[in-house]
Parts: sequence; C-alpha cells; structure tokens
Amino acid sequence: MNSEFRFWMPAHIRCGQGAARNMLDEIRGDSVLIISDPFLYQNGTAERIGNALTGKTVTYFSEIEPNPSTTSVDACAALARQAGAQTIIGLGGGSSLDVAKVVSCLTTNEGSIYDYYAGGTKQFAPRTTRLILIPTTAGTGSEVTNVGVFTDPRAGIKMPFVCGEFWADVALIDPEMTYTLPKGQTASTGMDAFCHAIEAYWNRESQPMCDYLAMGAMKTILENIRAAYDKPQNAQARAAMIISALTAGVAFSQTRTTGVHAVSFPLTTEFHANHGTACAITLPAFIRVSTEMAADKMQALAQFLGYADVQALADGIEHLMVGMGMPVRLSQLGVTDADIEHIAAVGMGAAAQMQLTPATMTQETLCRLLRTIL
Repeated sequence: MNSEFRFWMPAHIRCGQGAARNMLDEIRGDSVLIISDPFLYQNGTAERIGNALTGKTVTYFSEIEPNPSTTSVDACAALARQAGAQTIIGLGGGSSLDVAKVVSCLTTNEGSIYDYYAGGTKQFAPRTTRLILIPTTAGTGSEVTNVGVFTDPRAGIKMPFVCGEFWADVALIDPEMTYTLPKGQTASTGMDAFCHAIEAYWNRESQPMCDYLAMGAMKTILENIRAAYDKPQNAQARAAMIISALTAGVAFSQTRTTGVHAVSFPLTTEFHANHGTACAITLPAFIRVSTEMAADKMQALAQFLGYADVQALADGIEHLMVGMGMPVRLSQLGVTDADIEHIAAVGMGAAAQMQLTPATMTQETLCRLLRTIL
C-alpha cells in the first residue's frame, strides 16, 4: 500500500431525498442553463427542476447524445453565451454532466472545445460560471471528477479531457432522480460504478483512502444492484446505489481508471455499446489477469466481497451480469476475431491509462485477453 499520496476533492457534495427540488440557495445569478439528455427533457424532469427555481430565467439544452459529440458541446456553449448563463446545471448521466463541465468554461471563454483540448492554442481562464451537477444514474461518478469524455466526429475517436476547471461547485445527489431509470441502464451504470471502484482499488497508483472508498462501494453495489434492478422503486436500494456510485467516483477521481475503460473506447465508438456495458464486458477478464501484479490485494478483496478467491469473484461478476441481461461476450456486440487487433490497438493508444492495470499490458497480451471473452 502506498503510504505517500495526495487527495483533492474540491466539489461540495450535497445528498438527500428530494434535494434536486430544493436547491434554489445553490444558484448564483439570474440566468440558469439546464443541460440534459432528450429523455429527461421530454418526461418533464428538467422542467420540474427549472420550475422550482423561482425568480430565475431558465434556458434548456437537451440535444445530448449517449456519447456526447464536440458538435453538441459547441452548440450548447453558443446557447449558454446567448443566454448569459451564470449557473449551469448538468442533469443526467455522464454525457450530460461532461457537457455541462466544459460548457461552464466555454460560457465565458471564446472559441470551440477544439481550441482548448490537447493540441489547442488556448487555455481556459478561471471559471466564473457556477457549475451544479445532478446525476440521474447510479454509475458514472462524473459529478465528482474533473474529466470529460467527448466524441470527435471528424476523427471518429473519443477525446478524454482532464481540466482543473471541471470540478463542480456542487455535486447534488438525490436518489429520487434514479427511480425512473430503466432496468438496462440500472444494470449498465451500476456495473460502470463497480468498474470505477475496482479500477481505483487495483490501480498501480492506488492509495489507502481510495482503497477504503472503493472497497465500500463495491460491497454495497453487490448487495444492492439486483434489488434496484428487480424493484426500481426500492428507495433503500436506489439510495445505496447512487451513494456507492458517488463513492466510487471520488475514489477513481484520484487514481484514474485502467485497462477496462481504455478498451471501452472503441467498443462505444465503433460497436455502439453504451459506456457501462463497454466497460463491464471486459471486467471479468481483467479481474482474472489482475493477479499477475496484485495477487494478495485482489485475494483480500475477493474474500471481503464474500468470494473464496479471485477466480470466483470473476465468475460471480459474470454470473451477475448474465442475470441482469448484460452481454458477457464480445461477439454479442458484433465483434469478430478480425476486430481484436484493432480494438487492442485503440485501447493501447490510451497508454498512460492502460499501464495502470496490474498486469503486463501489450498489444499481444491484450489481444489474448480479449480473445478469452470473444
């Protein structure tokens, strides 16, 4: 265990049933922009939150894709500037929250997201627009990270963007926001949260505080995900899941993710898997190889989670996924053996992230891993 570490979590976390309906005191200025996906706008959730902001001028942007594009970011930023938004509220899953992060910066900074991303010519001035993030899924942890991931349609690739200005002023955690989450999304986002936790735990840059947070998150997820999946209105399970996702988010915000997430990029952009599924589908295989460099630590985790050993943990996770209707073989996403080399190459392209995995990660070893779950 690394006894020398740093821990930085500047976001104010506010958690409670119905908190999203009572946050007027968190708003700064008179102009508010609420960013959500189309579903949350069409079902009235975004407007219910906006209507509760008495005395404020509220504008809505809901053209957010599952893997948000740089095009949507720039369109949303243009609306935020036009509205003179002083507070940005990101409402939804990781896609909406990530867009809200960068738009809160672009509101008072000229140009496009491309001007500020790696290779761009500009840097964000310190953010003055208030940023409030409200997750409606129990999975991404985006509300407590300074990372955004965007799809560049010109190059057909994902753009992970890390920026100190992306930390939210307020992460508002309201379990009620997850009650209408469909079963499939309950499963995939819950498993995404589990991936965040286990990747923070086995990470080569792991540290004690993250380990404790990650272990608690994993145990609580395993104890509650099926209840949330089977009975969506189970308030106790929903609260446990969203708090676990938050805890896992705090854990990986300090360590970053590893190979599971690196490989997910081509599975989302090229095979159109949702993010949680794209991560979870390789998780059992990565658990099995994690013993190469973290055998004792992973054995301790397996026993803490109620499994005899690491292999039993991997099998248990796969069984859980099958029980929730999630794919566990790459072929279920349309992947063929001919695709493996390319998927591995794209995954290896996120080298810094990939090499935080507690196993030897090369093109050859990654291809071998992927073929075990083809």
